[in-house]
Amino acid sequence: MASRRPPRKAKPRARRKPPRRTRLPQLEQRHLDVVGLALVALAAFLAFVFYLGWAGGELGEALAEGLVFLAGEVAYLTPVAVFAIGAVLVLRPMLPTTRPLKAGALCLFAALLLGLAAETFGLGPDRPPREGFFDPAFFRAHGGAAGEALFWVARLLLQEVGADILAIFLFLSALLLLTGATVAGVLRTTGEGVASTSLRVRQSTTEFAAVVTRRSSGSGSGARRRRARTQARTAFEPEAREVPDEEAAEAQAGVDAYIDPADRDSIDPPDVEPVVRATHVEMPPRPQEEPEGDHDGHGLYGDVPEFTAPPEFDAEAEDEALEDETDAGAATVERPGGGENVTAIAPMTGEAEIGARPAARMPARPAPEDLTPQGRLRASATEADDFVYTRPRPSFLRRSKDNGRPADTGEETRLAAQLVEALSHFGIDAAVTGTVSGPHVTRYELRLAPGTKMSKVAQLKDDIAYALAATDVRILAPIPGKTAVGVEVPNRHRRVVHLGDVYQEAPSGWSPLTVWLGKDIAGKAIGTDLAKQPHILVAGTTGSGKSGCVNAMLSSILLHASPHEVKLVLVDPKQVELNHYESIPHLITPVVTNPRVAANVLANLIKEMEERYSIMSMARSRSLVELNKVREGRGERALPYILCVIDELADLMMVAPAEVEDAIIRLAQKSRAVGIHLVLATQRPSADIITGMIKANVPARIAFAVSSQTDSRVILDSNGAESLLGQGDMLFRPATESRGARIQGAFISEEEIERLTDHWRRQGEPELHEELLEEVASADDGDGPGDFDPDADELLGEAIATVAQLGSASTSMLQRRLRVGYTRAGRLIDMMERRGVISGYEGSKARQVLISEVEVPRVLAALDEPVGAGASPST
Repeated sequence: MASRRPPRKAKPRARRKPPRRTRLPQLEQRHLDVVGLALVALAAFLAFVFYLGWAGGELGEALAEGLVFLAGEVAYLTPVAVFAIGAVLVLRPMLPTTRPLKAGALCLFAALLLGLAAETFGLGPDRPPREGFFDPAFFRAHGGAAGEALFWVARLLLQEVGADILAIFLFLSALLLLTGATVAGVLRTTGEGVASTSLRVRQSTTEFAAVVTRRSSGSGSGARRRRARTQARTAFEPEAREVPDEEAAEAQAGVDAYIDPADRDSIDPPDVEPVVRATHVEMPPRPQEEPEGDHDGHGLYGDVPEFTAPPEFDAEAEDEALEDETDAGAATVERPGGGENVTAIAPMTGEAEIGARPAARMPARPAPEDLTPQGRLRASATEADDFVYTRPRPSFLRRSKDNGRPADTGEETRLAAQLVEALSHFGIDAAVTGTVSGPHVTRYELRLAPGTKMSKVAQLKDDIAYALAATDVRILAPIPGKTAVGVEVPNRHRRVVHLGDVYQEAPSGWSPLTVWLGKDIAGKAIGTDLAKQPHILVAGTTGSGKSGCVNAMLSSILLHASPHEVKLVLVDPKQVELNHYESIPHLITPVVTNPRVAANVLANLIKEMEERYSIMSMARSRSLVELNKVREGRGERALPYILCVIDELADLMMVAPAEVEDAIIRLAQKSRAVGIHLVLATQRPSADIITGMIKANVPARIAFAVSSQTDSRVILDSNGAESLLGQGDMLFRPATESRGARIQGAFISEEEIERLTDHWRRQGEPELHEELLEEVASADDGDGPGDFDPDADELLGEAIATVAQLGSASTSMLQRRLRVGYTRAGRLIDMMERRGVISGYEGSKARQVLISEVEVPRVLAALDEPVGAGASPST
């Protein structure tokens, strides 16, 4: 029987070595503080020696002599330089990166040494003259031994002209590095200033030429006008009394007795007849009657604000008023254009004729069609289709003071060591391969040992937060595009991101709906083109930064898009979030605060969408960009983008859920091609508010901090938003991506928004289309091709009568007179042109009317519609 082998002893497992902790830097901040204070003290000591003439002892005298020998005249800047270095070392944690400052200071020092040694542009004293190289008598008064050595090398390699060019190059490089400016930025700022000044000069010249043209055309020659002026002028002058010859001779003799004959010609020049005028007596003004349908002084939002632009005087109307005067008394003549009324006094008889003069002109209330929807007098900016708006300069935007400050490497190293140690306690071997520090969070990139599942790290989320003493952490397993797992940890000191830190010119190919959202975790500015999204959903809890994101979007658009390019429809049921944008010229409706009215606006936007599709079908275009190219080729005005922003979708869904959801779904499905886009914001991300149909048609999402994973899945269809920190911390998932990118949202203050909106308000009033607020009849909800006839309109007869009465035709005039939108007014212009009522396109000039008022009934009889037929609300 074979003997049993003794059992083998199990080999002891090799003990896994604990990861080596990264050593902290030995030269800590307190050591740098001591060095910095020592340099400040040395700077004070050298200042007494150089500037006050203090001997300074043997050490001070030796230092002064050595520095003057080494650097010449530049040595007198040594106390300032030493003090600056010490201050930088002491204030290092509060300053941005100092690398450009160091390089800039070195370039400036070298430029001064070389410039003084080479006498570039006459730098340095004239005496003593240069006699060869390394003459102590010369270089001590110029760039010192160091400057002389630089000049000797530069002259040997580049000759004297090359040395001068090198000194200038070093000086300019020092300026760029010390100030942080760029050549492109300087040129861009200079170009913007020149362009703005040229634009203002051209506008002033154009306005002056228009005034001169109107006055010259209104003061044409004609016997009737000259006769009317003569009668009006002589009606208030007394008749000259004939003086006998005897009295005239006596008066002349008395004058000759007191006037020297030599001065007689200068005092009493020949060929001048004295004019005697009676003293005018002020006449009380006559009360004027109010015109019919007088405006009651209340605009769309209350009382009429201050007077904006005085009406211009029309000489031709004044002449006609004087010609039509009667002997019965005063006649009140109303000037065209809503100007003030003129009370003209007819010639009177008797003694009262001598003291009579025209009564004072009393301003009358302007006609309602000459008022803006706010009740102000209409400015020229809202009347001219070709008015050039001036865009605001982004220089007023605030920027972060700590922008560009380097991250705290000591803190990152400590947390990286703690993270690796915490994972090792759970049997996960990992190493930190890199860190990315952002404004609010820092991402640590971990590389796991072979065979380790990423899900094990994701399951330890709460344990990692406990080990790092963090409020919350977010795990990215894996990081897109990398073989690493990301652990995002909140920073102890957060940095605010202002809109001025991220705003820049839109990239090539982006539309006027370009918006800037904030900075990603690497500090890169993140923006998007809303026209390519094409609609975006913004959701998060109260106080998470949702309204700040909406303000950043709107401000980004207002910084570069004119009212000709983008029109806005703002819905604010809370009445406090979007009231800053009231009365800007980009609006086509007032800021809507009533949920019922908001449902009407969305329904009317559907009608606008259908009308634009009809226009695109006739132009054979597939997008708004292609349609505008066709219209520009025809000399027509381009159609603007329309952005509808709803700040609180939940309130609208509670009041009219069916109407609002149907309108949003229809717009989201079809409005992209015609340039209508939606921004939907809500603080209640639940499934009954953000329905499945809305999510299916709104692909781009922005999620702020939410309370649960369920809300995060409603917004993003994935987890992650529940780990956000609030205060602008967001996950942005564009339409082309499947995973969201973490961004710190840009902040813009109310003062900045007010300055931005005031810039636009000063240039004009909004042309509000109040028909968008009206309720749409159910019969008009169809979208088939039979619901719209491009060559028929109920207002065509009224439009023909209006242009024949006024004598000119333009799109903006029809908008004001008929209270219709731009699209419908342009279509009426096209229909009248095809029927031969008005002339063709003549650039920026108003079109001429080819028929007279007498021919209007004949033209209207040929139409199918009667005159003045009521119009359904349309845009």
